[in-house]
Amino acid sequence: MSKSFILSIGVDRYESDSIGNLKWAVADATAFYERALKGREKSSLKSRLLINDDATTRTIRESLGEWLATASRADNVIIFFAGHGAREIPPLGEIGSTMETYLLSSDTQVDHLYSTGISLTNELPIILKRIPASNITLLFDCCLSGAARIPTGPERARGIDGPNLTKMKNLSDVPLNAAVVLPGGGTHDIGDGITTITASGPEQAAMESDELEHGVFTYSLLKAMRENSQPGSPSSPPLGRLYSETTRLVMNHTAGRQVPMLVGRLSDQRLFVGN
Repeated sequence: MSKSFILSIGVDRYESDSIGNLKWAVADATAFYERALKGREKSSLKSRLLINDDATTRTIRESLGEWLATASRADNVIIFFAGHGAREIPPLGEIGSTMETYLLSSDTQVDHLYSTGISLTNELPIILKRIPASNITLLFDCCLSGAARIPTGPERARGIDGPNLTKMKNLSDVPLNAAVVLPGGGTHDIGDGITTITASGPEQAAMESDELEHGVFTYSLLKAMRENSQPGSPSSPPLGRLYSETTRLVMNHTAGRQVPMLVGRLSDQRLFVGN
């Protein structure tokens, strides 16, 4: 019998004073985790919830590259992350053509993103090759390609820029894109059965809201999941439908300032979740 592997990660508190704390990333990860497991048979699930101090670079990397590697071809894998993302240019890189993106764990150090963060640019393709499951969904509620800014007030962005990028962008007027988007406007081919949805598009910020008590993307995704669920039983709504409805809700809340991005080759991709 096939199983679902659920890995949900949320980080509000960061060890580094250079990384601003968040308020609702843990709430996002916990709510998604509970929603994904609700009403499902334990025998059909394997799950991990990593929040704050438990979400270190080592535990996240082990969960992605080793624990999920135990899945079989017939299994379904869902990876959810809420917290800060970062953009950076390597020491010999050039702005506009060389960009790296990272998920920030609780012990990430801004001056050492390569060694203390989770690189989506370099590590994600390797990690995905280690996971044999035929249906993999990655959901990132963080800034990966968006403008890194931490506004005051009831909303804040979930992203930072690394020190090399900060220095270089002050000297350049080249537009900055990152994450899964290539400099020329194309996208990485991440393979059949693998879908990535990020909370915001190029030069946009992924916002969290005190009013919603969630990230805007996660709040909208959870609402779309509820509205497409079947009461009393687990459901598997089409991922394309969830993306479309989540995007509509996010755009309505942010007046179009934040637009989620989907990368992948959808056929009959579904998000297997609880009721």
